[in-house]
Amino acid sequence: MSSESQNSWWGLVANGAVLIGILFVAYELRQNTIATRLDVASSFQSSFSGIEMLIAGNPEFASLLMKERQGEEVSETEQFRLGVFYTNALRQWQFVHFQYLVNALDEDIWRGQRSYFEGLISANNNLVKHWEGSEQHYSPRFNALMEAMAAAK
Repeated sequence: MSSESQNSWWGLVANGAVLIGILFVAYELRQNTIATRLDVASSFQSSFSGIEMLIAGNPEFASLLMKERQGEEVSETEQFRLGVFYTNALRQWQFVHFQYLVNALDEDIWRGQRSYFEGLISANNNLVKHWEGSEQHYSPRFNALMEAMAAAK
């Protein structure tokens, strides 16, 4: 075998090895993307489960939410508690919205949860009022989402 054909052979082997390496890196990136999206979905579920379990596991707080929804008088302490709760919930939603915007949260999960959030906004005008009084604390994109959902009520 001539040295020129031997060099061509080694060049072909080297190019094949580079191609295999690129395919392996692409596969690893895809696996990493899937793992990241699963982690984001799990984190999303955990954060909202915490909020829901606060309501379900604390009858006194659930009563407070219902009291406010029904337009009954709430004390300053109760208003403070509700404000902290609403701020936490809105921050969670803003973070989830950000995850969706950067394509870290699956479209189907986002669509379902956005529908759920729209229902919460429709059922609780006080959440919208809280957001309106503190919208400067949230991102412009999240505020635009909130405005659209509040207007659709």
